[in-house]
Amino acid sequence: MSTRGTASVGKQHLGHRSYPGSRDTTAPEASGSPEVRIPAGPPGRTRDGRLEELPGRAHPAVDADFASARSAVQSAVHGATPAGGQGEILRLPSPQGDRSGPTPVVRGLAEGLLRQLPHLVEELMELTVGRGVRHLELVPGSEIRRSLHENVLGFLRILAGKPPADSNPLAVPMAWGHYRAQEGVSVESLLRVHRLATQLLWEKLFDEARALSPEVLQRLLDESGPVWDALDSYSQAFVEGHRVAEADAQRRSSARRETVIDALIEGRGVEPVVAAEAQVTLGLPARGRFVVITMADETAPNGQHDADGFGSGTPRALRHALPSHTVLAVWRRRTDRHIGLLELGSTSLGRLVEALSSGVGRRVGISCEVDSLSDIATAYHCAETALQTLPAATDGVAAFDDHLLEALVVTSPHVAQRLARHTFGRLLDCPQEERDLLLATLDAWFRGGCSAARAADELHCHRNTVLNRLRRIETLTGSMLDDDRHQLACRMALVAVRCP
Repeated sequence: MSTRGTASVGKQHLGHRSYPGSRDTTAPEASGSPEVRIPAGPPGRTRDGRLEELPGRAHPAVDADFASARSAVQSAVHGATPAGGQGEILRLPSPQGDRSGPTPVVRGLAEGLLRQLPHLVEELMELTVGRGVRHLELVPGSEIRRSLHENVLGFLRILAGKPPADSNPLAVPMAWGHYRAQEGVSVESLLRVHRLATQLLWEKLFDEARALSPEVLQRLLDESGPVWDALDSYSQAFVEGHRVAEADAQRRSSARRETVIDALIEGRGVEPVVAAEAQVTLGLPARGRFVVITMADETAPNGQHDADGFGSGTPRALRHALPSHTVLAVWRRRTDRHIGLLELGSTSLGRLVEALSSGVGRRVGISCEVDSLSDIATAYHCAETALQTLPAATDGVAAFDDHLLEALVVTSPHVAQRLARHTFGRLLDCPQEERDLLLATLDAWFRGGCSAARAADELHCHRNTVLNRLRRIETLTGSMLDDDRHQLACRMALVAVRCP
């Protein structure tokens, strides 16, 4: 039987954890077990026993970038929470059940492959390039070769029972997964190379065992669990390193977006550099129909903010309310606020207000329209003012242009308090129940066009009851309600009393 034909028998076991006819490896080895003698294989060491250097050393900048990638995953390797706050620390599986780490047979076979390392790397290099793995054209050949060398070396050292004593043996694949993500290589391409390496290394282990004896081959099949454990751990390490890099990139992108949004709402949109950056980073046009939304988020439990993700995600409370197909929106989180910059396109401001008013369940302030990025700061101030016109304990939507009177009051709180005290006088000193009843009656009278009958309908009482309450108000304030100036003062004082 040819070597290749024999190797193909082993391939049927790829990816499986148990094999037909496998024996219980927890049983003591028979005293007559065959001694494993591994052929030296092709030369792969220098005279002093060191592994030969592979051709094509990486550029110093590559070394620095890889060192940075390795540093980025050190917190995950040494026990800190991985970036993104999810996932577990990756380590080689602890021996359990019938697994006790690589057996003498597996260790001996791995030692033999270590002596063939340069040739294994070149064969895997040819296999990888020949299969046309996507995105690898982004990576210089010398870097691919170096990556294959370090990962195959680390894997075989694990199987040989010689993992690095001072670090997690999965640090190397995690760092390379991180580095490849930075180069634009997809995790699918990374895993395809890993699968090719898995296939090749298993074939080599199989061929080495078959060349020794049928007994050694059977031992390899029976005791290959740690091989697949290590391969699975390597696969997870590649994915975790790649994920850490993607999370880092997302944070950097979000931080950049937040910096640009901050610059706009702080009034720096007049600077050409900031306006240009907003167009590139936020995707906003230089001119358009812009509004700013501010949404209170005081009720987010346990510090969990109400947003899709880090930085610029649409708040969940607004996700279904915004007319997403016609409105371009970018978001920023600040303390107890979500801040949204919207370009309305063909959507009317009235439609936006109507959409947000239908069950958002938050306090929302909406600015007036502005037509330039340089005016975003003005729009932000208007949105914040509109939000402040809403009582803190209630939900609702306040458009700035619909709350101008309230805006006048909240922007001058000391004047507003003085106006309320000067206008209502002793009315404010009444017991709270009476005070609230009189103020509600006055408010209903104004809304009804100063008609006692319409106010009575709204308040569900008799017209004479309304008239009696109005006379009581005139007595407490010391002014007549048929005085136009006093009416105006009462209207504004009502706003001052009810605004936060």
